[in-house]
Amino acid sequence: MEVEVLRHPIFVRVVHWSIVITGIMLALSGMELGGLYGVRIFGENVLAIHLILAFVFGCLWGMFGYYMIAKEWKWISLARIPYSVKFLYREVLAWFLLGPHVEDPRGYSVKKKEYVEKIIPTQVMVFWVYVALAIIMGLTGFAMYYQDAMKPVVDFAEAIGKSFNPAGEMTGYAFLRAVHRLCMYLFGLVMFMHMYAVTIFGVLISMFTGKRKEKVVE
Repeated sequence: MEVEVLRHPIFVRVVHWSIVITGIMLALSGMELGGLYGVRIFGENVLAIHLILAFVFGCLWGMFGYYMIAKEWKWISLARIPYSVKFLYREVLAWFLLGPHVEDPRGYSVKKKEYVEKIIPTQVMVFWVYVALAIIMGLTGFAMYYQDAMKPVVDFAEAIGKSFNPAGEMTGYAFLRAVHRLCMYLFGLVMFMHMYAVTIFGVLISMFTGKRKEKVVE
């Protein structure tokens, strides 16, 4: 038995897709700044555009993060990470035919008018990986541009960089740029995994409509 319920309020949907659009533009402007893959979209104002997009991206993530902590903490709390890892481990075994697939834990109680379980457990890890990568990209990106204001971060990066390359002269800026670029690729990888998961588990449409038919669990 299934029942149609409101899964994502309008605020979440607007902020979510704003993050997606801003994130894509941020990635493209970053590639253009770094001379990657021949991207040429924003022209001579690319640096200013990239910085503005970064501030907007950060604000959007701040709003989304506040909502998740205030309204969805029950589902995405740090305490659920072990549960998330266990679920992923069992699913990986199933992918390699070494065990059964884990039953979808999501369900809704009609009597209580609330979710018994709202998310696929791996979403817990995805959320916190997104948060960590966004924070690191923000720190490294702004430290590269505001080197005087963020001198402690630059100095720390230089110290770490020299430990990786003691024979050479890796500047703090070079190390920051390397970490920033690495996190960009990791963010993209997690994003594609997220796209795959929401499609496979049937929640993509609900991020447009807000509603989804959920399994009734009492």
